[in-house]
Amino acid sequence: MTRWHASLAGRFGAFPKHQQILMVANELNRASNLRDNAREYAHALERALELLDLLCADPRWKPALRELRRGREVLAALYLNPQPLLLPILQRTLIQLDAQAWKMLLPRPKSAQK
Repeated sequence: MTRWHASLAGRFGAFPKHQQILMVANELNRASNLRDNAREYAHALERALELLDLLCADPRWKPALRELRRGREVLAALYLNPQPLLLPILQRTLIQLDAQAWKMLLPRPKSAQK
């Protein structure tokens, strides 16, 4: 597997937690959009796996480590046996691990959009 984020590894811990989890979610979203291109789909999943590894190494995620590792296990299974329709479910589940990230992606009520 290619190392996609070699320069990011040293500074990943400096990002806020919500940004870290959203980086993983972004790669899952990218994979979902590229489901018709097997090569690019696999590359997006590889990047998501690498980011999840960096996330698991960050001590701030220790309370959610079990869930993160389970998510990584599911993602690895999806890498070996592509099922793009499951990616949005995994994406939402991971985002729910951080309240700030979840709030950022919640749809706003129509009254607040004005």
